[in-house]
Amino acid sequence: MSEQEEQSLPKRVVRTITLTEDDLNMLDEVERVLSKTGHRVKTDSKLIRAAINVASRVLHGKSYDVNEIAEKVVREDGRSLSKLIAKKGS
Repeated sequence: MSEQEEQSLPKRVVRTITLTEDDLNMLDEVERVLSKTGHRVKTDSKLIRAAINVASRVLHGKSYDVNEIAEKVVREDGRSLSKLIAKKGS
């Protein structure tokens, strides 16, 4: 990944979180909805980021598009982006 591409990605902060079984079940529901969009949003970090995006928009009374959120989460994920760039280069 080039330096310019790395700089365009959002800053990542690593935090340890504790989830309940109910939280994990809700993440599974989020994954099922996002899978219907055709996006590969399966890692916990992507799922949590998608859920945060939806929750924030709901709290602020804004409409949201699940497909748009899935695209944003996948696009901003460094691992996904580096894989896409590697595929384009080959």
